[in-house]
Amino acid sequence: MSSGFSLADFLATEHGLYGRAPRGLDRWDARVKLALTAAAILSNVLLAKLGLSALLVALAWIGMAVSRIPWRQAAVFIMAPAWATLLVALGFSLGFGSEPLFRWGPLTFYREGAALALAAALRVLAEMSWIAALMLTTPFVDLLDALRWFRVPPVVVDTLGAMYRYIAVLFEEYKSMAAAAKSRGGFSSYFSALKTLGQIAAQGFLRALDRAERIDQAMRARGSRAPKAAEGKA
Repeated sequence: MSSGFSLADFLATEHGLYGRAPRGLDRWDARVKLALTAAAILSNVLLAKLGLSALLVALAWIGMAVSRIPWRQAAVFIMAPAWATLLVALGFSLGFGSEPLFRWGPLTFYREGAALALAAALRVLAEMSWIAALMLTTPFVDLLDALRWFRVPPVVVDTLGAMYRYIAVLFEEYKSMAAAAKSRGGFSSYFSALKTLGQIAAQGFLRALDRAERIDQAMRARGSRAPKAAEGKA
């Protein structure tokens, strides 16, 4: 990407990802979708009702189905917390309750724990489904505008925009490093792949730090100032 490619230009290209004809949630205002998502997640956390979580899951997936969202894109949001949710569910099933549900070798799964695990997993599914419905039907630039409308501090909105901008840049660097490592046999076995990924992660962190320092210097050279709290600490 050229140095003249601004953050606003990059975020504006997000509209190109939604070149399909608007359907369902695509037609809704980003502020409405953001408010509904926040309300759904808040009620799901505070009320913690199994029926409510199931209803929220159904509503989110109906909205995505009407909007013709590819199921693979939606599945990414569901699979992201899957391992952590599975560990929590196993912990509930094995550690809570007094009525055995079934035994698997030395492990005993309890009915009460399984009910807690189901409720927790369904709450996670409900929240991730609403986040998926929001993110997959709303260009990121519209989400930032909605956050500004809700009076979210500008520094938070600008930070989110910059993070989103440089995720793509860092991902391109990762792909180039992974391709170079692969050509040198870095992924020839499971253990070498782990070692290579660790080296790529360390190098990526150093490159991100170096890039952040260079961007900070460039912004300061153009008149940008750090927040007063940060300047005071410095």
